[in-house]
Formats: sequence, structure tokens, C-alpha cells
Amino acid sequence: MICPACEHNMTEMDVQDIKVDVCVGGCGGIWFDGYEIKKVDEPHEAVGQDLLEVEYDPDVVVDGSQRRDCPHCVSIVMMRHFSSIKREVEVDECPSCGGFFLDRGELNTLREQYPSEEARKEAANEMFGDMFDEDLDEIHEVSWQRVEANKRLGRMFRFLLPSFYIPGKQKWGVF
Repeated sequence: MICPACEHNMTEMDVQDIKVDVCVGGCGGIWFDGYEIKKVDEPHEAVGQDLLEVEYDPDVVVDGSQRRDCPHCVSIVMMRHFSSIKREVEVDECPSCGGFFLDRGELNTLREQYPSEEARKEAANEMFGDMFDEDLDEIHEVSWQRVEANKRLGRMFRFLLPSFYIPGKQKWGVF
């Protein structure tokens, strides 16, 4: 497999129960198939320890702004997005096969951010709350005011047109 970052040949490594492709002697990037990254992204997962210190060539320069092609899928450009809530780690993900490519050091940063998945979810909920709670409260207040205004309007129509709301009193007949 060819490294999507530096075009160096990647080496397949068996790391306990998963197989990953590592750019040993190149940029030091790591390719994870499918959901393999979930097995190594937390500090308590021993599987990831073997991938923290990948041998790399310091002379290899990687342009992080370039779009990268998936090493598995032909002519599929990987999506780049933040993989962390703190927006410190930007990963490349293939929209076709679901594989992930991490540049050198990104796995270390992911593992250092949160001790567990629960802590990661809690931080995400907190950040979501900080970003949107005020706006959601404002939307709720406006919606509640509209509901109250509509109720008042409905009561007014019932007062002005009581026969419309009494069954059997309409000109066109009973409901």
C-alpha cells in the first residue's frame, strides 16, 4: 500500500488483534481500516501503545493542505475533518471504505485528550450546550409566546362566534 501523505510504501503491522498499515521510514502516518481506530484511541487501550512511536524520516516533508487519495479505493478523495472535540486533530477519512489516515503524532494527541469514551461524550455535550443552549432557550421563549398568542386568538374567536363551536348549531349541520 502506498502512503497517501508521502507516497512511501507502507508496512503492514499486526498490533495484537488488528492489522494496520504504517509508513515506517517515511512520514510516520498510520492507516486504519473501518472501525479499527476505536480500538486504539483511548489511553487505557493497550493495543495503541505499540503505535505511539513509529519510526519516521525527519527529512520527509508532508503538505497538510493537500487533498489525499484513499490508499484502498481507486480515485476516491478522502474527507478531512476534526476527530476531536477540541478541534486539535484533523484526520483523513475515506467516504467509501470508512478507513482513517492519521499523520504522525495525531494518535498520541487523540489518546491524550480524554481518558474514556464517556469523558469524550461529556465534553461534547458540554461544548454543544455552550454553543447552543442560549439560542435554544431564546427559540423556546419565542415559540411559547406564539403558542400563548394563538390561544388568545382562539378564545377570542370562540367568544365572537360561539355557535361555530357548539355542535349542531351550524347552518351546514351537525359535525
